[in-house]
Amino acid sequence: MLKTLKGMLDGYYENDSDNPFFLGFICGFFPLVFYFSNNFFAINSLNHLTSIGSLFLGIPILYFVLLQIFFEFNPKFLKCKKHVLFVSLIFCTAVLLTYVMFLVIKKKILLCILIISFLLSLKLFREYKKIVVLIILMTIIPIFKVSNHLIESIVNGRYNFNDFEILNTKLKKTPNIYLIQPDGYVAQSMMKSNIYQHESDLYGWLRKNEFTIYDRFRSNYPASLTSNSSMFLMKQHLFGKTIFPSIEMPNAREIICGDNPVNTILTNNNYKTHFIVQDDYFQQNYSEMKYDYSNIINEEIPLFTDGNKIKKVVFEDLLDVINKNSFSNFYFIEKLMPHHVRFSAPDDRVETERKLYIQKIEEVNVWLKETISYISEVDNEAIIIVLADHGGWVGMVNYNEMFQTQDQAKIESIFSTLAAIKWNGVDPKGYDTDLVSNVNLFRVLFSVLSENKQYLDNMEDDSSYNIHIKNYFYNSVYQVVNDKGEFVFIEK
Repeated sequence: MLKTLKGMLDGYYENDSDNPFFLGFICGFFPLVFYFSNNFFAINSLNHLTSIGSLFLGIPILYFVLLQIFFEFNPKFLKCKKHVLFVSLIFCTAVLLTYVMFLVIKKKILLCILIISFLLSLKLFREYKKIVVLIILMTIIPIFKVSNHLIESIVNGRYNFNDFEILNTKLKKTPNIYLIQPDGYVAQSMMKSNIYQHESDLYGWLRKNEFTIYDRFRSNYPASLTSNSSMFLMKQHLFGKTIFPSIEMPNAREIICGDNPVNTILTNNNYKTHFIVQDDYFQQNYSEMKYDYSNIINEEIPLFTDGNKIKKVVFEDLLDVINKNSFSNFYFIEKLMPHHVRFSAPDDRVETERKLYIQKIEEVNVWLKETISYISEVDNEAIIIVLADHGGWVGMVNYNEMFQTQDQAKIESIFSTLAAIKWNGVDPKGYDTDLVSNVNLFRVLFSVLSENKQYLDNMEDDSSYNIHIKNYFYNSVYQVVNDKGEFVFIEK
């Protein structure tokens, strides 16, 4: 086999002809699969595949075809052809690759690459075909990753919800329900801890306004996609149970935006559902929106986005929808504050980012009070839920520490969440005793509204799970908090 491969390579090197379609395809295919391999679940739509594929393959193919035509009609420049091909192969690939890595054209980086490739071509121009072979070899790993993600989507991306009894529940009370999600807001006990060192007045304000605060509440997963997908699925998913688990788990966006059990139950009880978010993160892969209303539509989401390209004024969009509705409405309202630490501070990272996080806490407190006050004024019979999706990650230096720490205080910083509910017109007594994590929020809510405690018999395990980085090539899923709230470290 090796002899056959060597023979094919020797034959390719000795052949003087150059197929412009082949050269263009190779230059575009590597950045294309590289982009999909690292962002698969954020761009796994047919629209992304056809549009990005057309751009990444069409542009370099067109370039090399035009280059071929130029040399055919200008034979006096043929002596420079190999020099030009050498530089073009490197530069065309670099332009597309840097764009998918940064989503902008990095002019300084590309200028350096152009100069270096030009200087290399002065001595190595005859070896330009080896550049082609090198690009092909570099494509092998991304192809493997894309193939694996595709298999994960098909095999592991199905999360069957088998509790048909609660799916068919009939709610006896159907008040308007507002689920307000301040991203990354921790519980009061965590906020006052040595890690956060802050006294937020929001908790007292919520109690004064008749909210029940669940102070030892926690998320089941460390980030928005994984946490919200399990919440709307009403089921633990263990990051999709994939071979290479990551925050970008299979079909998380489809669960959050699509036909999840929560949406099904609400729709079956004649609710109108509303999805009001600050940015396009949950929808960046053009997942089918199953809510009756969304303040962001797929048509306005850029083809190339990191989920942070569109910025909506959440309060204004909420006002517009509330003023048009009456009874039996569900609102999912997400504000990207205080968010989590970004691991970007150059100096004294933990303390610097703690202060930035606290600053965002004070900003989002103003927004929360304004939003809740308005809802209470115009809809005084509504159930209002204030529930963060995960903790603020304060105390961590970088992602590696977040995915490896066994320190109990830091684990709590990752998973501790603000949870407060204003049970207007309903009595949760006897229903919410065991409400301690996001995954069981809606099961408890539907039990209260249907006045049926039997649904609580199938409460999901309240454990919290994190990714554990074992080495550069392999991650695993670990249970870090068990159903009883005990800190553990058990591989699943």
